[in-house]
Amino acid sequence: MAYLGSTPARAPLSSAQIEDGTIDTADLATNAVTTAKITAANVTTAKIADANITKAKIAGGSALIGRNLLDNGDMLVKQRGSLTGLGAAAAYTTMDRWELKIAASPQGRVSTSSSSASKDNSILLEGHRFTLEIDCTTAESAVAAGEYIIITQKIEAQNLQHLLFGSEGSQQALSLRFGFRSPKSGTHCVALYSPDGNRNIVKEFTVAVADTFEIIKIENIPGDALGTINNDTGEGLRVAFPLVAGTDFQVAADSWAGGEDYATSNQQNLLDNTANNIYIAGVQLEVGSVSTDFEFEPQSVTLTKCKRYFEQKNYSSGVVGVGAAGSTTVFYWDQYFEVEKRVAPTVTLTGQVYSALGGSGFSSGEVIAEVTVNKCRVAATITSGLTAKDAILVTANGTVPIAATADL
Repeated sequence: MAYLGSTPARAPLSSAQIEDGTIDTADLATNAVTTAKITAANVTTAKIADANITKAKIAGGSALIGRNLLDNGDMLVKQRGSLTGLGAAAAYTTMDRWELKIAASPQGRVSTSSSSASKDNSILLEGHRFTLEIDCTTAESAVAAGEYIIITQKIEAQNLQHLLFGSEGSQQALSLRFGFRSPKSGTHCVALYSPDGNRNIVKEFTVAVADTFEIIKIENIPGDALGTINNDTGEGLRVAFPLVAGTDFQVAADSWAGGEDYATSNQQNLLDNTANNIYIAGVQLEVGSVSTDFEFEPQSVTLTKCKRYFEQKNYSSGVVGVGAAGSTTVFYWDQYFEVEKRVAPTVTLTGQVYSALGGSGFSSGEVIAEVTVNKCRVAATITSGLTAKDAILVTANGTVPIAATADL
C-alpha cells in the first residue's frame, strides 16, 4: 500500500535481525570494515585461528626475545670440549647444559662432540650450524627393564612459574621444536619430566628417513593440572631424548602421568650398533600451542646463561691472580666468577700454580671451604720461602683449568 505524505524513516537493522551466514565477505565493499568499526572486545583469542598469526604479521618492535625456556638450544657453547666413554655414570656432554643421564648399568657408551653442519644441512636446519653429535662407541646389545640412557636438559624451577602447573590457574600449553638425525627411521620419543611432582608426559615423533636431518615440531603439549613446580633454584622440568629406555621407564603417550618415564613401548634402541650416530640441534621449548621459528641469540648471550651453571677458566703460563701468604708455606687468592652461580658451586683446580717467591716449591693446590655464588678462595702449599701477610703474585705452570660447577 502506498504511503500518503512522506515515507517514514527506516529503523536500522540490528545484529539480531541478520541471520548468521547472510552477509559474507563478497557482500562487503572494499574498506567497509575499518579498525574504527571494530571494538576491542569483538576480537578475542578464540576468533583468531592459530595459522593467522605469522612472524611477518608481528610488528618489529614487539618483544620476541626470551621465548626459549632452554639454554644453548642452538649448541653454540662447549666449554668442556669433546668427551669420550660416557655412559657409566651421569655426565655432562660436550654442549653446555646438555647431560647424558643413565639408570642402572647400561652397556652402551658414547662419545660426544660438536659437529659443524655443512651449508646444505644448515639450510635444512633453518640456520643451525652446530649440532650435538652422539657417537655410539660400545653397543647396547639388550636393554634391561630398569635401564635408560637419555640426553636431557634440566630447567631451573624458578624460571617456570608462569607455566602455572597445578591448581594455581590456567596451565600453559607448550610447544617443542628440534633438529634431529637418527640412525633409524620410524617412531622415536621425547619426554618432559617434572621431578617436584614426579610426573611426565611422553610424545612420539616419526623420523622419515634414517641418517637425515629433519625439523621436528611437537605442538600444543598440555600443561599439567596435577603437577608441581617449586619456586626455587632446583630442577623444575627436564626435556629428555631417550637413546635407550627399558620397560620400567615406558608409558602411554600424550598424557601427563605419575612417575619418571621417558618413552613408549615403541621406542627404538638407538645404541645397538657402534656405527650409530645421533645428532640433535636447534632445540626450543616455548609457551604456546604453536611452535614458532627458532630464537637465535648472540653466542655471548648464550655463554653468559650457561656460566650460571658451569664456568671454566683456562690459565696458561700467566698471571692467575694476586693473593697473600698465610704462612711461610701457604698462600691464598680469591677466584671470582664471571657470572653469579645458581648455588655455591663445586670448584676444582687442575695443574700447578706458583707464587713469585715460592717458585718450583709448589706441592699442591686445592679449593678451600670459602665458596660462594660469586667467588671461591684457593690455597696452595709450597715448601718454604713465604712471609706471612705478604702479597703474592700467583702464576700458572702450563695450563691450569679452574672449573666451577653448579649444574642442576
